[in-house]
Amino acid sequence: MPESIDTPQTPLFQGAFFENFLAISRYETIIGLLILAFAFWVIYRLQKRKSSFFMRMSVGLILGAVIGLGIQAWQGFPDQANIVLKETATWYGLFGRTFIAFIRMLVIPLVFVSIVKVILDFGGDQRLTKVARRGIFWLLFTTGIAALLGIFIANIMRLGYGDALIETAAKEREYTTLVDTFVNLVPNNIISAMNNNNIIGLVIFSALVGVAANRMRPKAEEAISIFQKLIDALHKIVMSITMTIIKYMPYAIIALLAGTIMTNGIPAVIKVSSFVIAIYIATFIMIMIHLVIVAGHGLSPLMFLRKSRDTLVMAFSSRSSVGTLPLAISTLTERMGVSGSTANLIPSLGTTMGMNGCAGFFPALLVMMVAHMVGIETDLQFYIMLLIVIVIGSIGIAGVPGTATIAATIALSGMGMGEYFPLIGMVLAIDPMIDMGRTMTNISGALTASVVTDKELGLLDQGRFQDPNAYLESGEEAS
Repeated sequence: MPESIDTPQTPLFQGAFFENFLAISRYETIIGLLILAFAFWVIYRLQKRKSSFFMRMSVGLILGAVIGLGIQAWQGFPDQANIVLKETATWYGLFGRTFIAFIRMLVIPLVFVSIVKVILDFGGDQRLTKVARRGIFWLLFTTGIAALLGIFIANIMRLGYGDALIETAAKEREYTTLVDTFVNLVPNNIISAMNNNNIIGLVIFSALVGVAANRMRPKAEEAISIFQKLIDALHKIVMSITMTIIKYMPYAIIALLAGTIMTNGIPAVIKVSSFVIAIYIATFIMIMIHLVIVAGHGLSPLMFLRKSRDTLVMAFSSRSSVGTLPLAISTLTERMGVSGSTANLIPSLGTTMGMNGCAGFFPALLVMMVAHMVGIETDLQFYIMLLIVIVIGSIGIAGVPGTATIAATIALSGMGMGEYFPLIGMVLAIDPMIDMGRTMTNISGALTASVVTDKELGLLDQGRFQDPNAYLESGEEAS
């Protein structure tokens, strides 16, 4: 029982060094670390066997839940974390908190090079500029709707209210005018903006760099070509670092989930279940909104849904917007009659910006939940700022499994709440459960943006879109 564990006779090691500095004073703590090492070994073996990222994430999720609940049960499910649970959770935090720190470290370079690259890649081709402009509008517009949806659902479901994960007095917020709010978005010192995680200021600066480079292209083609190659190289390097860190996410979720359960017990699991429900409610509603947008352009939403369902299922199962891209392009051109330029450009842009799920309602739900947890007042000004942060921050988020964490980091940092990032560790730990719905929404948004862009520019083959036979594969109608 917890009472006997905390008695003076129980410590294996005594003294301030072991109890306060090393945080290993009980034999149970050492056993907990050995259990974590075994769990890491299981993930390592799966990685050596080339198991999919989804499989490793799922196994990590299960191991984290089993370890956390198992150690809680071993200690008799105490109302408050005892010394064993605190020490074990502290060492588990070494891995979970380090992973979070690495993710936050990448935000500044990733946002800068991604936005500059997007503008350089598509700003110099006048033929594609018109298509890109419309497509980007629809990608970001639907992301804005998704963000508003996330804010609404978080308030309706009261995510984070009454949560015991942190005890913090509500901070007083200084009220400023809307004009001052927009003026303050422009940084007077870009280095200071980076140091203070001013993401919106960084986005504005990055966009100016990209636009200026495109304007200078005719006058200094050779220099701008070298600059673009440098940005491409930096993007590849930063993405390589990002993917290297994301590769270790299955290890991190074991430590994050187990540590959170040990510290907070069953109530933490219940809180996360409400977040999972909120994600899938947002997924369903957002796809319905996509169908309404399609219908508003005079196209059959049922035909759109029928022809896109295979692509949506692949997105749901693969949890990768980039991995689903080839099928999305094929669906648009062969089944929906979208022109080749639009079908190739818009979904490609949709894997790096305006992802309705990963960079839309997901960060909105997280920020609202954290704000409720720490007692930050969520007024109209807060909502407007959050909408701006999410829409702008959605530019440059890679559509691969795990990088929705980047979107969450950008949103929290952009709202001046970066210090509370550790509070979302429990949500990151159950990432596989929610990433499927998010990815399906990303792809649905990209397909919608492509179809309506082509329709508005008069490029859509409406006969092919409405033709049920265009849905055939190998001469057989799909069931």
